[in-house]
Amino acid sequence: MTLNVENKQNVLLYRAKRRGRHYLKLLYQRVNPSHETRPVFILGSGRSGTDIVSHCLSKAWDVELINEDNPKAFDNWRLKSLEAVKGAVNASNATLVLFKPIVESLRAEEFLKEFQSAAVVFVVRNPHDSINSMVRFFGEAQIRAVKSWVETDFARKTQAPAELREFIASHCHADLSVEDAAGLYWLLYNSSYLFLDLQSSPRVTKIRYESLVQEPYETIRETCDFLGVKWFPSMTEEVYAGSVGKNRKPDLSPAIEKRCSEVWERLTVEKYQNSTASSIV
Repeated sequence: MTLNVENKQNVLLYRAKRRGRHYLKLLYQRVNPSHETRPVFILGSGRSGTDIVSHCLSKAWDVELINEDNPKAFDNWRLKSLEAVKGAVNASNATLVLFKPIVESLRAEEFLKEFQSAAVVFVVRNPHDSINSMVRFFGEAQIRAVKSWVETDFARKTQAPAELREFIASHCHADLSVEDAAGLYWLLYNSSYLFLDLQSSPRVTKIRYESLVQEPYETIRETCDFLGVKWFPSMTEEVYAGSVGKNRKPDLSPAIEKRCSEVWERLTVEKYQNSTASSIV
């Protein structure tokens, strides 16, 4: 009983500290408003580390985070419109405004075209750990999401290549397992980094989840340098490496396993890695 009380007190204290820091940041940004505010889009697949990347970067005093549940720019986890994004950027006193519309990662090119000062941080995580996490977190909803793509979204204009859409549709059968649905989900979103040719853009940087949790200082510091914001050590104090390779490989069909492995290899070999050494500022 005493332990439960202490845990509740610790949680309340943590929330109070975060809330207090949030209001201090707003005051700081109001007293020291930026002359130019730029949008940054945190993209990638679900359960790949976009939350922790956003959390780390949002600790910077000149950064504002507008998350997927924030009605300033989002409705039901999707951006209301690009006009709403512009409004949120124009209303901010921060140097950077972070948005995390990961379900709209395939719109990365559109975001960069619409906002000439924008940057994209694309987060990737190895398929086995990411798929295991999706299965635990989303369950059967993952199957419904993939079937919805095939039944509706793929009939509309989409950036995804026809061959990839056909592969996903051919594996979206009546008895689609949760593991295979998560694998197809991972495949589409992570492939977008490649088929949108984001690696060639100087306004895009890629973060590997494994690098983030195993070398947090270096990874976030490089990302801050890229974005032109000040880094400090406490930004990564809540990052832990315990989730890498923690569980067994998911039970994927051979064809989906092969495609995911091929995409992961392309995402991680050096020729496809863009450097964060140069700043976009």
